[in-house]
Amino acid sequence: MAGTTVGGRYMLRAAVGSGGMGTVWRAYDQLLRRDVAIKEVLIPVNMAKTDRDVLIERTLREARAAAGLNHPAVVRMYDVVTDGGRPWLVMELLAARSVAEIVTEDGPLTARATAKIGLAMLGALEAAHAAGILHRDVKPANVLISGDGRCVLTDFGVARLTMESDLTTPGMVLGSPHYIAPERAMGQAFGPPSDLFSLGVTLYTSVEGGPPFDRGDPIETMHAVVQAQPEPPRNAGPLAAILYGLMEKDPRRRWDVARTRAALRELLDGPLSHRQPPPEETDPHAVLRMAPPPKPVYQQPDGVIGGRAMLAPGETPAQRHARMAAQSRPAAEVPDVATGAAPTVAPTGDQQTINLADRPAWQQHGVPAQTQGGYPGASDQGGYAGAPDQGGYPGAPDQGGYPHSGAAGLPPRFALRPVTRKYPKWLVPAGAAAAVVLLLVVGAVVLFSGSSDKPDAKPSATPSGPGFATVAYQDPRGFSLNVPTNWEKSGPGNSYFDFTEPNKTGRRIRVNVETATNAHRWAEVAANGLHTRTEVCPNFIQLGLKDTTLSGLPAAELDYTCGQGDTLRRGLWRGVVKDGKVYHFYLTVPAARFTESLPIHEEMVRSFKLGT
Repeated sequence: MAGTTVGGRYMLRAAVGSGGMGTVWRAYDQLLRRDVAIKEVLIPVNMAKTDRDVLIERTLREARAAAGLNHPAVVRMYDVVTDGGRPWLVMELLAARSVAEIVTEDGPLTARATAKIGLAMLGALEAAHAAGILHRDVKPANVLISGDGRCVLTDFGVARLTMESDLTTPGMVLGSPHYIAPERAMGQAFGPPSDLFSLGVTLYTSVEGGPPFDRGDPIETMHAVVQAQPEPPRNAGPLAAILYGLMEKDPRRRWDVARTRAALRELLDGPLSHRQPPPEETDPHAVLRMAPPPKPVYQQPDGVIGGRAMLAPGETPAQRHARMAAQSRPAAEVPDVATGAAPTVAPTGDQQTINLADRPAWQQHGVPAQTQGGYPGASDQGGYAGAPDQGGYPGAPDQGGYPHSGAAGLPPRFALRPVTRKYPKWLVPAGAAAAVVLLLVVGAVVLFSGSSDKPDAKPSATPSGPGFATVAYQDPRGFSLNVPTNWEKSGPGNSYFDFTEPNKTGRRIRVNVETATNAHRWAEVAANGLHTRTEVCPNFIQLGLKDTTLSGLPAAELDYTCGQGDTLRRGLWRGVVKDGKVYHFYLTVPAARFTESLPIHEEMVRSFKLGT
């Protein structure tokens, strides 16, 4: 059929896709000289005339519905022509693949990419619903992603205008069973929330690689859509809470466009943000990152420039100031001060002379040598532990380090010249002997001072401790852990126990034991419970769900938030399964105090032990 001209204007070139409603062709508009897409509506030859008329009318309705929408996330409709007794829909041609094709050929998309798809589809559905149009067949095959990243919703073939009569047969359900909303599957009244349910299933399929209610049979799948909970997502991460909100069975509790959009934007700005390198490291016009330019090399002057008021080689402004003051006063008034800018003085007799000018710069200023880096940093590294270009503590002089104790702090009356000190000849061997005796005494003290059986002082907190007072809590159900001292214990006694910080600070710990066989599955059920119990955790958002360890056994941890604004709270919930029971605890605090409260959670993890 390629080469055929439709409507006297559009020449068909090649089929690019087909479905239950027809075939899409790549065509050429000979009038405007551009490529377009044309949808050929397939009408069975044995179809009754009445059904044929209904199908043609539905096709024209799709054209009217799509043509009435002006949104970048909706495929633009150009024209409708009749050829051979049936309509042909002329649309813009996109070099694109559907989400269904991408997932099948390349695997699931990332949570970030799925969130961006969700934002685009929310815009398309919002525009359609505002125009009184229900799509009724939102699914991965109808979500296209073009080569330039544009994401569009297509195929309004079963769209329904709310002001028009329903052209479907009573009891007939149009759409794909995997993505149909529960209320539509049960034949109940439906509206915009039904499209949002289908969007939730579409996004789930995008990030997980398959639909959440698939049972292998259309009827069984529709039963699962109505009655079963979706399979817990494993790749969605913080996106899971939004998926659960869109796939809520009750359309009255299902997330609407505004709430979903706000949650997606929050994730894209937070947990799903794209971390760019620092701006100074990126050239937006460079294909490859260029090597940093070499540091400029400055030539030191050979002598004093411009007279005695200028700096000598290696001289600081303070040294120059002191030198000028020294030249204007008698030398007898000047005390001996060590500096690195003085000339060498030859020793005489039993004198020992230290010429600081012959030393490296870091020794001239009293900075200890660190040939392997370290504090305060090796020369030309300027970092703590010798890590180049990593900041840390200030480094050696001339690199922004601590102020040295040399000539920089001298008053103007002080001159600068080497220290010449007289030492008696017997002082050096006597000093060495004294040092040996001192080492022997210190060694004896260390050797015989650590064997006391009765310490006379209470142990103090060490740098590796939690930094706050704790008390060991022993649960009669077979586990123990440390909790902050003076936190008030409460609870029913036969189930969970709470530990609450006094003075109503909002920080609380809960410990519990329940039945479970798998830690990861337990955490997924816990997340779903928080999501559905809005009275307990309103506006639940899952920030993370990871596999970890607890007491040396496989465990899982859930990171989540509840509430919003001033009521926003954040919690960490960890549990370990053993012998059919899950031993778990969580810490919940106001979100503003989460960072300072992390040591409490870490201490509970560290001290947790199974067994009485």
